[in-house]
Amino acid sequence: MINKAEILIISRYLKPKDRDGFLKVISNFSFIGIMLGVATLIIVMSLMNGFRIDLLDKLLSYQPHISYLSKGNYKLEKNMILKLSRENKIKVTDINLVRNSEALILTKKNSLGVLIKSFHQDEIKNNYFLKNSVVRGKISKNGIGIGMELANKLSLNVGDVITILSKNTETTPFGLIPRQFNFTVNYIFNTGMYEFDNNFIITNLDQGELISKKKNEIEIKINLADKAIFFTNVLKKNNPDNLIYSWVDTNKTFFDALNVERNVMFIILTLIIIVAAFNIISVLTILIKNKSKEIAILRSIGFLKSSICKIFIISGSAIGFLGIFFGVFLGISISYNLENIRLFLSKYLNINIFPSEIYFLNQLPTHVNYNTVLLISLFSFVIVLIASFFPAISASKLDPVKNLKND
Repeated sequence: MINKAEILIISRYLKPKDRDGFLKVISNFSFIGIMLGVATLIIVMSLMNGFRIDLLDKLLSYQPHISYLSKGNYKLEKNMILKLSRENKIKVTDINLVRNSEALILTKKNSLGVLIKSFHQDEIKNNYFLKNSVVRGKISKNGIGIGMELANKLSLNVGDVITILSKNTETTPFGLIPRQFNFTVNYIFNTGMYEFDNNFIITNLDQGELISKKKNEIEIKINLADKAIFFTNVLKKNNPDNLIYSWVDTNKTFFDALNVERNVMFIILTLIIIVAAFNIISVLTILIKNKSKEIAILRSIGFLKSSICKIFIISGSAIGFLGIFFGVFLGISISYNLENIRLFLSKYLNINIFPSEIYFLNQLPTHVNYNTVLLISLFSFVIVLIASFFPAISASKLDPVKNLKND
């Protein structure tokens, strides 16, 4: 516990006199350094969290959360999946029978490798991939759909005929040759994700079976993407012989890279707080030197070493705590208003900050994770405590006889 005498001494040490101007300057620099370090760390982490969430939302809008290799009886398998979802309180928002394949698309001027996604005819209009994405034409039974970027690249429009060269072969007098199929482009879709719009063609399952001999998959979307791993494990437990995987498995390398980048950024920005904490060491060292005779007097009138140590640890920690507190406030405030700040600077400086045509984002995506804020605050306070500890130990070891012998 801390007594009234120690509180009085700490309050005096935290308010340097005018003659201790240099000490006051260093104290202010320590406070500002920790505040800016904490605020910067919160802002950057919020921005990276927002970017990850925004990217994840866009990516998973056009990817299944779970893929289940079908053995042929779609109705039975679908009912089983829905039953398990109800038992485990997982809400299935979309479930489709799909065949994924690759082929070569031929036009009069170009040829290009593409990915083909074939949906059941009854599910093709309302599936997660095409829902609200068709921008030209209409979905029909015999036609196919093509991504906008791919259509632009191949100079295709609704009504144009394309030739698809499949991996399936047929025997001719000239040997085995790939099978060719002509299809009419009935609609063009735009998902907003370049990778999808540039590489995908949509067909129905009947057309997909002509193009490829691959097995069908059941693609499942649930209301909470974070529960995909749990539900994948449930499905694997009930169907150990089936190939079942989640979006985490499909995008593992990509999101591992994002996590590594986030962790590296955290470490780099933590160095700002560590540098600011070194200023606290300087502040306490100068304070101890200036107050060495007062420390000797306190020791001579009965103050224990632990009390002296406590006084200087709390003095240093108080500077750090105030810096952390105002840094958290500043960081959260800027994070929530980052887009408004961007628009203000863009308008008055006449500079296009974070241009959407380069980053494919209409606004700065920020998401304040309060668990991360708490972690930053605790980590910063630990650094401050460590920085305060060593000068405090040296103060407690001062010999009162040596410091008072000349007085």
